[in-house]
Amino acid sequence: MPSTTKPSTSIPEWLRQIFIEDWSLKLLALTITLALWFFVSAHQSEREVVVEPHVEGKPAPTFEVKEIVITPSKIKVQGRADRLNTIEKVTLPISVEGRRESFDMPHITLPISDPNVEPLSTVDVHVTIVAASNSTARPSNIN
Repeated sequence: MPSTTKPSTSIPEWLRQIFIEDWSLKLLALTITLALWFFVSAHQSEREVVVEPHVEGKPAPTFEVKEIVITPSKIKVQGRADRLNTIEKVTLPISVEGRRESFDMPHITLPISDPNVEPLSTVDVHVTIVAASNSTARPSNIN
């Protein structure tokens, strides 16, 4: 009868050295890797975001908001990289309640809800308010 040998189930020596031995070096490498990952993910970076106006309230009767100009239309914000990636735009509330004429708002600091993100500049706002055109007015008869 031919002799049958079972395949060896022991781990090869080189594989044993890679995965089982030198635990102290492996733990040191893991610690360094995690420290670098935390450092990079918490790193401050900058990003440019769009500033959009949000009109609050209504102007005085017979007046309307014709135009809102925000300068610059994009600003840089600074913060942790993971927080900046969640911000697509910044909305600037502008109150026009009871207004009858155009107005300027210079050097406005943008409200950002995340305390870990801060704007690096301010914006200037110009709001144009005009008398509402009366679309139901009848043309006058000229004789």
